[in-house]
Amino acid sequence: MGPVEVSVIVPTLDEESYLPALLKSLSKQTFKAFEVLVVDGGSQDRTVAEALEFKARVLVKKSNIAEARNIGAALSSARFLVFLDADTVVRSDFLETAVATVRQGGAGLIMARPEPLEPSLTGRVGYLLGWALCRAKLTNPCYMGMGLNREVFNQVNGFDERLAYSEDLDLLRRVSKIVRPRFPKGLVSYNSTRRWMGRGAMGKLEVFLILGRILEYFLLRRSRSNYPIYHRRQAEAANSQAQSGFLQLKA
Repeated sequence: MGPVEVSVIVPTLDEESYLPALLKSLSKQTFKAFEVLVVDGGSQDRTVAEALEFKARVLVKKSNIAEARNIGAALSSARFLVFLDADTVVRSDFLETAVATVRQGGAGLIMARPEPLEPSLTGRVGYLLGWALCRAKLTNPCYMGMGLNREVFNQVNGFDERLAYSEDLDLLRRVSKIVRPRFPKGLVSYNSTRRWMGRGAMGKLEVFLILGRILEYFLLRRSRSNYPIYHRRQAEAANSQAQSGFLQLKA
């Protein structure tokens, strides 16, 4: 394989149930000049082992999502950065479509159209609404799949690490002042609805929490709470390296 043109950056914590499906879909990409960077917040399950099994580069460091994505970008030398969530699956032509859009149109920022990983009418309607709101720069886009030219990413100084939530919405709005976001018709990602369609009150509550976090960002331009998934605990391996930076693992 020639030089790496694309880095796919995936923040994780305890994602052994979902990450293998994403990595398997990435292993089937028709575009080959890419690497996968998994930035793990200290998983206590098999997340890291699964990532290494798929030959991903794994970095373990306690961080919020914005920090994790910036860490991945800093460790990458690729010209094009793709940010995906761990509970996402992409089609085999995902990276080929993304790269072709950049090469043909000089796009600095592209967004995928989301579909529910767990098929349901409610999920599809919810994601269509989310896609429309994303195009209007009114909701968080990273679960859909976001791709940026490194020059554009560096120009806006990446994700704002002070934001525990809505860091991707903030990046979208800042980047949109420099380049026009593109939404390629054939660029599709399949994303889990687990957080906002969970059983009982927790799923319903998460919908209101998401709306509240977005409202907090627009009104106050801040996110005061730590993102619980990425701050609740850290594996011993990561903790032992916390003072010096991060622990990088290789397959």
